Amino acid sequence: MLATALCGVLITGCSSGSGGEGDDAKTKPAAEPKTVAAGALRPLLLSQADLGSGYVEVHEKTESGKFDDVSVQGCPSLEKLGQSGEEAKFASKAETSFTYDTDATLGEELHSDRPSVLSSKLRALFGAYTSCPTYTMTAGTTPIRVSVAKSATPKLGDEQFAYTSTMELPSGAQVLKTMAVRKGNVAVMLVGAPALVDRHINAAVGKLPAGN
Repeated sequence: MLATALCGVLITGCSSGSGGEGDDAKTKPAAEPKTVAAGALRPLLLSQADLGSGYVEVHEKTESGKFDDVSVQGCPSLEKLGQSGEEAKFASKAETSFTYDTDATLGEELHSDRPSVLSSKLRALFGAYTSCPTYTMTAGTTPIRVSVAKSATPKLGDEQFAYTSTMELPSGAQVLKTMAVRKGNVAVMLVGAPALVDRHINAAVGKLPAGN
């Protein structure tokens, strides 16, 4: 499914960074919270019980090189992002996805890393995706025109990011919303039908650990 391919390509390369300040040269910066392991992230994912009726969880096996045939043209920032390789990944990750009424999708990813790294990478990621109002994504041999617009975000967690993508698929236009909220050393990202993302972002953030 081409829409799923775009969701999967979303978390790709971006630069990392960190920072710290101190008034006293003899005082070390406060240590950042440690990464939450993938096994500890999984119970924090949304479940069918959280979402309500009409949702069916999709069980997909993660395959190496699954998105190797997806490329981007016409947006230098995204092209560079896709070439970043292993540097792009967060320290740990858990994910799940659902269909709703058979034709709508909602995917969730949880990522954990040091707060400064999460912040830096999310800013770079969403900055790249919103840097070009239009670009072309090629999945296999199928070129897909994508239009992107920044979206408003609710005041949740420590940082919030969102944009909406409209893909011109052979079957017609499809709109996906991508929203991420960082809360300390964990970030939640929802990707899917805009109404579903807006409906469930509060519940997704509510399952994250209480502050660090």
